[in-house]
Amino acid sequence: MVRDLNEFLQAVADADERALDGLTADGPLERARRGVRRRRAVRHTQTAALCVAAVAAFAGGALLAGAHRGGPVDPATHGVTQGPLVETPGIPPYRELTPGVLSDADEGWVLSVHLAETSDPEGVRDPGGDVVLLTSPEGDSYRVPGVRAGSQLEVLDWDAPDATAVVRRVVDGSAQRALLDLADGTVTADARGLAPDSDFVGRVADGELWFDDGFVVLEDDGGSRDVYDAPRDSLRLVDPTGHRMIGSRDDLMSSERHSYDVVDLDTGDVDGPYPLVHGDENCDVAAWLDASTLLARCAEGTAWDAGFDEVEIDLSGDEPQRTAAAAVGPRDPYLNSPQWLSDGVLVGDTFQPGDVEACGSAGTYLRERDGSLTPVEETRSGLFLATTPQVAGGLVYVKGEQGCNGEQAPSTLTVHDPATGDARALLGFPVDNRGDRPGMLSWIVAR
Repeated sequence: MVRDLNEFLQAVADADERALDGLTADGPLERARRGVRRRRAVRHTQTAALCVAAVAAFAGGALLAGAHRGGPVDPATHGVTQGPLVETPGIPPYRELTPGVLSDADEGWVLSVHLAETSDPEGVRDPGGDVVLLTSPEGDSYRVPGVRAGSQLEVLDWDAPDATAVVRRVVDGSAQRALLDLADGTVTADARGLAPDSDFVGRVADGELWFDDGFVVLEDDGGSRDVYDAPRDSLRLVDPTGHRMIGSRDDLMSSERHSYDVVDLDTGDVDGPYPLVHGDENCDVAAWLDASTLLARCAEGTAWDAGFDEVEIDLSGDEPQRTAAAAVGPRDPYLNSPQWLSDGVLVGDTFQPGDVEACGSAGTYLRERDGSLTPVEETRSGLFLATTPQVAGGLVYVKGEQGCNGEQAPSTLTVHDPATGDARALLGFPVDNRGDRPGMLSWIVAR
């Protein structure tokens, strides 16, 4: 259960501290959160020694050994463990990927990119990695063969059991769309007309949504269509069905966001703009609550640190209709970059105002429709300082980091079933972790 997981993580952190006592161990709310981030070099120096014992405890799926759980958390179970376990400094333990294992990979498997290196003295790394792992729902990891050193890959989309994944590869300083063959590690350029450094937004109903001087859908059948002309820093919130998106044509280089559009991703039709400013009140759209309802956050002027209101916006009629939902006080936690889990339920890393020593993160929480928050995986002193969740198949996958989000700190991966409270460890800390190993540089859950 989630309680078992949290208690175990705290026990690991407490044991580390006792054993090593004496050693040194994108809207306005997004900008406010980033303002409290501290550089990871200081934190990693303080926490590196605390990581050593935690690595052994978190290796593979052993983290939850002995914990009582009501049932399996994984959507598909395969008895595919094959070959000896390999331990390479800088990445989690793995086995070599075989054709038999690859053929068993399916929905719920995780594809991740890592960077094996001995140290990080300057705190600066390339944007992508060159070690690719497939991890089963049981927590067994397999290394994709043949990936070249220095490939600088970022995984974007994988439709298992297809043996090809969509990636971005850095070439001559620019990131370009490509395909990764999971059987032999071959990377093939496949830009499909996209310019270098185009942004992958996510999956939509019939393909991939990208930003390339405007929003374009690369259709699964090989076609493409332009759907929305807007600046790069536009809102880009895709609804749970993949058929609509919230966008904005406001230029944030010259002003704050003051309006939003509702974009039909099938036809390119646009409804709007609709105002985000109402008198002295400024709002920003945070997430879709369901296929026809938005969650927005509104504050007086620009005083977001004084608290704000969360409101629902109903898009089912001819004009958007607002209703009050919940008030968030100046010291109340709230979801950062919330994601849709089920109708009315969101999940996200949770920002705790004023908590500057721990990246401002309280961990990954669920937000119910009434505004209440429930923990999925909490941060722990000396173990996790921030989390990054992804949602797939009704499950919540959580990357726990020893640094703040985006700092490439050592990390782990767990999966949680909100319906039952069951949890499982999938990926452990890097082997020979001293707090300076990079964690997962990118990761996706197979669909």
